[in-house]
Amino acid sequence: MKNYPFWFKVLCHFNDNNYFENGLTIPFLLGASSIINPDNDILSIDDFFSQAIDGSLPRKISLQKCGVIGQYVFGTIDRETVNYPYGKAITKQFENICITDNSFFNTINSDEVKKVLIDESQNLLNSNLYSINEGTWGDYSNIEKSRLEELK
Repeated sequence: MKNYPFWFKVLCHFNDNNYFENGLTIPFLLGASSIINPDNDILSIDDFFSQAIDGSLPRKISLQKCGVIGQYVFGTIDRETVNYPYGKAITKQFENICITDNSFFNTINSDEVKKVLIDESQNLLNSNLYSINEGTWGDYSNIEKSRLEELK
């Protein structure tokens, strides 16, 4: 998959294999490098957000608050959704990031979105808590590790 960011390859792999329903959290996406490229530093949320908002990716990125786990999750948007009449499937858009629910309804700009995401996820990343299972943050499950290793 060309030279796209690592997290984007993880997101597309999990999406294309139907491994998730709504999306993946920032700790899951960024922490994945600890499994696949353990010698590399984990990308900062600031750098991740800059890459996600950049229009050079081949797919738009969805962002929503997952009702099941109560966390912000990222996914990809297919052409059908992008071409759906604006306002139906995408409630707000900041360049390549499309908000697909009302979780950022009162947000004025992308810096506000980034701040919320940093506030929610930075401590988890710093603590090496990458996955939420049954309401508790921890390490990846064995199934998740196996799916991440498919990217090697």
